[in-house]
Amino acid sequence: MTKAAPSGSERRKHKRRPVLDTFSMFIVVPKKGFHRLKVDDLSEAGIGFVLDIEGEAIADFPIKSDEKIDVRLYLNQSLYLPLQVQVARIEEKDSLRRIGAAFVDKNSKGFHAFSAFLAMLDGILDAALIETPTG
Repeated sequence: MTKAAPSGSERRKHKRRPVLDTFSMFIVVPKKGFHRLKVDDLSEAGIGFVLDIEGEAIADFPIKSDEKIDVRLYLNQSLYLPLQVQVARIEEKDSLRRIGAAFVDKNSKGFHAFSAFLAMLDGILDAALIETPTG
């Protein structure tokens, strides 16, 4: 077992947390359909995620900066938090769009639960170990 390596220097206003694959987290944009989309990072202010699935045409789901969208942040296969985000950044790379979005309603039950999840995540990250395959 090895300790998770700290991320590079933080340039942003809010601390980003690495999303560990072991959490099985993903995001769904209900308006787009039930596609499991990769979460890149999380902070108190927002979320970074991949909007497209491989092979999907970008024109199939147009989106623009400042657009508000409802999302579901799945913490596992069935437990999710309903959140609303506002698109702050769109980066196109390798026919996929990476979205940086800010949380809109910080008084919602979903956001309060998200904040509690982040606090729990912060509490375990310093002590958490990641088992790596040997071989």
